Amino acid sequence: MSDWSDLLGQTFSALLGTLVGGMITVLVARWQTTRTITSQMQLAAEQHAADVRLVRAERERDNAAAAAKLLLERLADLYAWLPSLPDVGLEDPGLSVHARDHCSSAMQSVRRGMLTELFSITDVDMRDRYRTLVRLIYDAGWRGAGADNRERLIRDVRGYLRYVQVSLGCVIDGEPLPNHIDPPVLDRTSPTPWRPPGSSGHWSDPADGS
Repeated sequence: MSDWSDLLGQTFSALLGTLVGGMITVLVARWQTTRTITSQMQLAAEQHAADVRLVRAERERDNAAAAAKLLLERLADLYAWLPSLPDVGLEDPGLSVHARDHCSSAMQSVRRGMLTELFSITDVDMRDRYRTLVRLIYDAGWRGAGADNRERLIRDVRGYLRYVQVSLGCVIDGEPLPNHIDPPVLDRTSPTPWRPPGSSGHWSDPADGS
């Protein structure tokens, strides 16, 4: 009986060890499978989020570029009539009523751009530069700032307008904006026209020698 009991005990122990070992193996395999599935799901979610961000960023760049092109068209219209900017608030313009009225319309168009296309440009610096230009042209045209020096006033605004144009060009090309510079003070006493520091030939217009 003792031998039979020992055999039964050994058999039971072996069977129990096999069952426990099998259960542990199953549990480990299940844990590894669950962990793998969870990891794959997390990776897929992260990839999807990255794809969504990429698509959003590309859409924002495309929208900003399209908006910048439209703003450049508005600025080009104003650029053509800048010599009449000091006449906008005058009953008797120094040039012609026709030019004054066109300059006034171009100013309003540039201002509308601040309330429309500019919102598609997410770059805060670019928005600030455009808004600063709007303030400059209205200070010069309607508020009489810098009126004591007409030629310098026109060149001041033209210089900052060119700075904004170049900045918008960078938005279109997806390049970094030019360094920030403070706008001209229109009522200053210096007769020297304002120009962006370190400006090169691309700031000037060969048609008018500015």
